[in-house]
Amino acid sequence: MERSGRLVQLAAHLVLAATTVFVLFPYAWMVVTSIKPIAEVVAWPIRWLPRTVTLENYAAILSDARFLRSLLNSAVVSIAVTAISLALSVPAAYGLTRLVRRGGRGMLVGILASQFFPPMVFFVPFYIILQMTGLLNTLPGLIFAYLSVTLPICTWMVATALRDIPVEIEEAARIDGCGDLTIIRTIIVPIAMPGIVTAGIFAFVLSWQEYIFALLYTTSERAQTAPVLMFYLLGQHQIDYARLMAAAVLLSIPIAVPFAIIQRFYRSGMTEGGIKG
Repeated sequence: MERSGRLVQLAAHLVLAATTVFVLFPYAWMVVTSIKPIAEVVAWPIRWLPRTVTLENYAAILSDARFLRSLLNSAVVSIAVTAISLALSVPAAYGLTRLVRRGGRGMLVGILASQFFPPMVFFVPFYIILQMTGLLNTLPGLIFAYLSVTLPICTWMVATALRDIPVEIEEAARIDGCGDLTIIRTIIVPIAMPGIVTAGIFAFVLSWQEYIFALLYTTSERAQTAPVLMFYLLGQHQIDYARLMAAAVLLSIPIAVPFAIIQRFYRSGMTEGGIKG
């Protein structure tokens, strides 16, 4: 029995190792390609490791004013969408789980169900709305479009986290004279922080890497985000894979670094804020 248990454990470790290699290989290849000269990138047979390490691809990308502008646009849009999503989803989730006596759960299900429709259903209506309001080809218009996706999901994620908070804590605070805003600020937010952080990560990642809305609603370079600009880096007749991979690495840093820092909150939010029956 002990030997069979060790074999099962060994097999599990092998499967996990193979899965890890399978998942991480594209990212490793992206980094390796970004530090190769273009001659080694297109060489055949494939050179898995660069003979010459160069940072020229990063220098070329970082010296491109269009890329820097698009990077700034992505940062502005992502931070704004995350901040607005959390500022609105926390009180909305609190109201639907605590203040609404009847129908709160039904409204949450309806909010979540709104995301079941394919995105292309909203392309034309959003385009008309942005054009009529003068927000087409602007960062505020892009923020508005992204909020239609992030706000419902963030509200649901925060609401599921609030269900784990005992109502008795809030009742005791009301006896002490605390109002709803005070309860949210001093009790709900600190306790539900893992779920709120998880919702914030979702909003930021989605906004940072979103492509379709940004491609449809921004037609000039002054409002383009980084994922859209990467499409134009492909070129008309040839693809500069080295510079493209360097841009991809730079775009991955704002997601990978904060996620590595706050992953403890993210794990707690995924477990504590899970959907319960």
